[in-house]
Amino acid sequence: MHRRTLTAATALAVLLGAGSAAAADSSAILPLKSTGDMVVDGVHHRVFISDPAAGQVVVTDYAGTVVGTVGSLPGVHGLELSPDSGTLYAAAHDADAVVAIDTATATESRRYSTGAGAGPAYVALAGGKLWFSYGSSGDGNIGSLDPSAAGPAVILGQDTDRTFYDAPILDAAAGAPGTLVAGAPGQSPVELAVYDVSSGAASRTAYAFDPGDTGGGNLRDLAVTPDGQNVVTASGAPYYQAVYRLTDLSANGKYVTNTYPNAVDIAPNGDVAAGTDSSYDPDVHVFEQGVSTPVKQYEVSGDDSALLAPAGLAWAPDASRLFAISENDSDVYSLSVFDAATKTE
Repeated sequence: MHRRTLTAATALAVLLGAGSAAAADSSAILPLKSTGDMVVDGVHHRVFISDPAAGQVVVTDYAGTVVGTVGSLPGVHGLELSPDSGTLYAAAHDADAVVAIDTATATESRRYSTGAGAGPAYVALAGGKLWFSYGSSGDGNIGSLDPSAAGPAVILGQDTDRTFYDAPILDAAAGAPGTLVAGAPGQSPVELAVYDVSSGAASRTAYAFDPGDTGGGNLRDLAVTPDGQNVVTASGAPYYQAVYRLTDLSANGKYVTNTYPNAVDIAPNGDVAAGTDSSYDPDVHVFEQGVSTPVKQYEVSGDDSALLAPAGLAWAPDASRLFAISENDSDVYSLSVFDAATKTE
């Protein structure tokens, strides 16, 4: 990852930004029973949030106002948006299916069966296919489907190395279109793998159990950098979002936050949003690419009892806004919106 040299003025701004926590520019209560994943559609200015407990995807506008829901998605968790923002793919775990949703109308357009008992959990687009993780209790694996195929398009058992005990978290980036990254959720120590999927089959090219000897434990989220060179992880410990090279999963820096990291998302310009499950400290930490000290820190929702949800951060594609999901002591969920999140004045 490229590291920038800070000018004295920028360094001062970073220090001032890191010393206090700002409030969200706006916040709206959400009709959720739980949260799984969140993606932002920059074409239609919509935010899609999966709710596994309610079996639905909730759709809001950029202000957090609910504009639609997509139901009949039991156990829905991982979400992925097509490059043209026309289709949202949702992993409906308890329906053993990956569901395609028309983003313009917020309606289901196609359902792909993954086979009885597969239980898809996370999804990512890479190498011209949609990849999904599935399985549990020693049977974690990765499958793929071709959204352009007219007939059955699902291939299971793509991870021939049988790397993961449970369905891993998946991510990919446009900067490495034939690369897929996977990580074991909730496991200690962290376990990561990188796959070349350019041929349509998954070939493992890098693997690490406790990557960089500092991987920590309880992985909650991960994000591949836009240039496709690194992956940033959010684990309960240590208290920073670690960076690893995709070539060999060696350590390549860190974004220093505070107790219990649980979320990370990276804007197309490289800005990093890092989240923590911190009762008495800032919840959201925003970094310039490669700079380990935050430019700005935020509290979610304005409710002192609210905590950031796992994997509860997502940038708008143009980096104009950062969205965060939180839950308070009364099990009320909110969507916080941070405008121009890296601005320090």
